[in-house]
Amino acid sequence: MNISARCEYACRAMAELALHHGDGAVITVQELANRRHIPEKYLVHILLQLKRAGLVASVRGAQGGYSLSESPDRITLLQIVAAIDGPVLTPLPVDDGRCEEVKAVWARIADGVQGLLGKISLRQMAEFSGREPMYYI
Repeated sequence: MNISARCEYACRAMAELALHHGDGAVITVQELANRRHIPEKYLVHILLQLKRAGLVASVRGAQGGYSLSESPDRITLLQIVAAIDGPVLTPLPVDDGRCEEVKAVWARIADGVQGLLGKISLRQMAEFSGREPMYYI
């Protein structure tokens, strides 16, 4: 299983937004792109997907930018992956009605990956990295 570059960039952007959650500031696309080394034109589309999924909020105007829509404790990696790449291992690699044993194994693997991603919040991701200076309300 591969994680797309788009999904990796979404996780980077969300990690940056999580670091600043609760301080009342919004972060511009340009700032996010520079801080996390994401191509700016690519990031605009990623943020739109995350906004449609309800994971980020945006503010328009000269003082505008993006912020998390809720606490880093409540946003999981599964939500980010699903917003960008869709469900994990869905559809299954080959689903032609043959070899149900293989299909069953892929389904169990998908459930396990989804379960693990669903247990890791943005806050925990920051804790794993040692970059946890998040602000809470």
